[in-house]
Amino acid sequence: MNPSAVLELNSNITTKMLIAEEKLLWEIEQEHLHEAEFLIEVHEAALDAPQYTLEELSVGPEQRLLAHVDALVIAGPAAAQRVLLPTIEREGVAYEKVVAAAMAMLAESDQIACARVLAVVDDADADEDRRRGVVRALQLSDRVGIDDWLIRGLADAPAPGVAARLETLAGRQHVPGRWLATYLTSDHLPTARAAAALARFAAAEESFTDLDRLARSEDPALRRMTLETALIRGVPGAWESALYWAFHPGESPFRRAALTWVSMLGDADVHERVAALVDDPRHRAEALWALSFGGRTSAVDRCMNLLANEEYARLAGEVVCAIAGLPTDEARFWRDDPPAPEGLPPLEADDPTADLVPPIEDSLPLPDPDPIIAWWQARRGHLDPTLRHLGGRPLGRGELVAALWHAPLRRRHALALELAIRSSTNILINTRGLCRVQYRQLRSLSALGPVDCQRGFPLR
Repeated sequence: MNPSAVLELNSNITTKMLIAEEKLLWEIEQEHLHEAEFLIEVHEAALDAPQYTLEELSVGPEQRLLAHVDALVIAGPAAAQRVLLPTIEREGVAYEKVVAAAMAMLAESDQIACARVLAVVDDADADEDRRRGVVRALQLSDRVGIDDWLIRGLADAPAPGVAARLETLAGRQHVPGRWLATYLTSDHLPTARAAAALARFAAAEESFTDLDRLARSEDPALRRMTLETALIRGVPGAWESALYWAFHPGESPFRRAALTWVSMLGDADVHERVAALVDDPRHRAEALWALSFGGRTSAVDRCMNLLANEEYARLAGEVVCAIAGLPTDEARFWRDDPPAPEGLPPLEADDPTADLVPPIEDSLPLPDPDPIIAWWQARRGHLDPTLRHLGGRPLGRGELVAALWHAPLRRRHALALELAIRSSTNILINTRGLCRVQYRQLRSLSALGPVDCQRGFPLR
């Protein structure tokens, strides 16, 4: 890459005191990188976890992560050349380690060193973990000039580089110009997917003309991304498509997402249709997740019989918390998790293909049915069954914004999506960004006008 192509990539961090090379302890620098790698893994997992709030992430894993990245930054050019760049440029390095190293490089390194980081984006031979790692670091970086560099090189980049550049711009919530239309018609699926994601931030109406065609793609990931963008931007036909994929009797490759969309946007009849799927074991987990965003007291009623169900109790308890406001910090409502089995399973029962990472739902608290049922019987009469509720209150602008400040991180992605769809300004909180970015966006919501969270689209 020509270094002149990144001359505008100026660091906005100018006050750090760099450590002289002769004083560096390389084992310590490697340890900082190792810890940052671990904390990237924790941070990424926390963004979808039920046990973290934004504040807990900010003062916990994220603060520790940024401290280790900072330590790599102040080690200066010597550490960049000896530790960081070899990590980024070597094949087979774990995604999390690439993210950590690239974050440190982008924070303070000179243009020539940064050019070597950015080159990974366009390297047709780069393995996916390397490219994904640099993309994620670019999405998280606040270095000046990144967006301009990404756009300027689009025309000459190879197909994987184009897709990576567009994905980065979408993660940075860049507002694209009319040039985006070129990539919405791309035959390269990763490029089309990234362009469909970026289109939700577009100002030009021309960016929406190809969404209808993309929504009929054979590729499920492209279809899903396109429909979500179309819902955010109010494209005609998006609601009908969401209904189709939510309730399609055959295979629906993104039924969980579609059920969530129609639950947060539909009327009472739509919510009853979603609730009916709770009776179908094939769709019960998806329907319970979606119902937690519908806000209806009837959904809480339906969950009472599932609180003692070993497989679905945690999801049912989440519905009660989300809609009715059942407190998660009162021990009387929750049971201790059963002890994990000791020792290895019998050889004949061991499945080498099984996923060893437990599902996210296993992190939800385990409800104690009797006290929750008694609590709901006393509480139910205080909630209007004709309204949607969030945390035990009628759902409105204030409740939705408060939830974006305080709700479990696992739930904030859908809540941010509802706010984006229902607000006339299409504000989309970057729920996968650094906390400082999210806090800045959340503070801007104080100027947000009325948002009608009770109006729902009908079944058609």
